[in-house]
Amino acid sequence: MLNHLAAIYARVSTLQQEQEATIDSQVAELEKYAQEKGLRLSKEFYFLDQAVSGAQLPRPALDRLRDLALEGLFDTVLCLSPDRLSRKYAHQWILIEELKRSGVSVIFVNQPPVEDNPQGQLLLGIQG
Repeated sequence: MLNHLAAIYARVSTLQQEQEATIDSQVAELEKYAQEKGLRLSKEFYFLDQAVSGAQLPRPALDRLRDLALEGLFDTVLCLSPDRLSRKYAHQWILIEELKRSGVSVIFVNQPPVEDNPQGQLLLGIQG
């Protein structure tokens, strides 16, 4: 993974979470992971949705991430866990497949890697 450019996606769904700075703790954990794995980060590719429900697919930062992924500006998205990407498995699947078609992999930092097979997809759905 050395020298790959990664994007960060983090989300909090309530104003209380935003005020408690939980998005900052997510970002700090994702930055630490990137450093440990030799992934490069750029602040312009920090996509942070604050006080936005993970049950809805349209989200300002997520929409921007999806648009820039299509342009090939980064090759990895770091996200703390599947539920931070989306609360709905169908949305998770859509997002992961869309990013994969753009050549972008998604890494959930707080879970073991999931195999790209039916069992792995089932596990991802349960975790989400």
